[in-house]
Amino acid sequence: MDDEKSGTLSPVGPGSTPAAPPDGWPGWFDPSVDLMLTPRRLRGLTHPVRVRLLWLLETDGPATASQLGRRIGASSGVTSYHLRILGELGFVEEDTARGTGRDRWWRPKYRGSGLTLRSPDDPPDPQNIEVAEQYLRIVVQQYHERMLAYVNSLTGRLDELPTLPWTFHENSIELTHEQARSLAEEVAAVVRRYQREPDQREPDQREPDQREPDQREPDQREPDQREPGEGAVRAIFQFQLLPYDAVDGGVRRDGEAPS
Repeated sequence: MDDEKSGTLSPVGPGSTPAAPPDGWPGWFDPSVDLMLTPRRLRGLTHPVRVRLLWLLETDGPATASQLGRRIGASSGVTSYHLRILGELGFVEEDTARGTGRDRWWRPKYRGSGLTLRSPDDPPDPQNIEVAEQYLRIVVQQYHERMLAYVNSLTGRLDELPTLPWTFHENSIELTHEQARSLAEEVAAVVRRYQREPDQREPDQREPDQREPDQREPDQREPDQREPGEGAVRAIFQFQLLPYDAVDGGVRRDGEAPS
């Protein structure tokens, strides 16, 4: 989506926390350090390069335009341009403690970010839901690309395959909306036990060409957060919980289209 079109939505800044949904924020969200997006807070972010850059900075920590360019296969000029836009919009900021006269380092302004369509101060309407759909298509496409990259790597892992733990699968389940929210919270709580802030990782788990971390105070750990064991490697955890009638061609078990 082009920036001009996003301007027609009378956007608000990403840093202004929206009103919480009726049942409150998810357990992972801390308004003091996290960013919650709504359709009107997506201004300028619905671009594949910007979504990828923000994800990399949130996941791997501060980096330069050149480093990020190598990660996504783009020139430093391209990444610099999009980083400046993300900075102007309030998603990232320059990390002056790391910067030199030759390199500008960038870091996310927030620990992590998410999107809600249930905030009372930005309810879905025909105009802003289109913006949300465009953003989510970009995000889901990048999820898909990461999964395909793993599948495409299998021929090069023949000796490892008998012992690798990586997996993906799909199950059909039945549950109420409240149970669905509880399930998502339970899964998120388990995953948080294994998460590490970029600056808390062991040096060999950080991305190549990444400098020593800054001295910002690390976020408080989960009470039962697991210590990484010997030989720990980084992994990507993807979670989807979707209504069956939306992903199976819109046909119910009885063969009728849902009303």
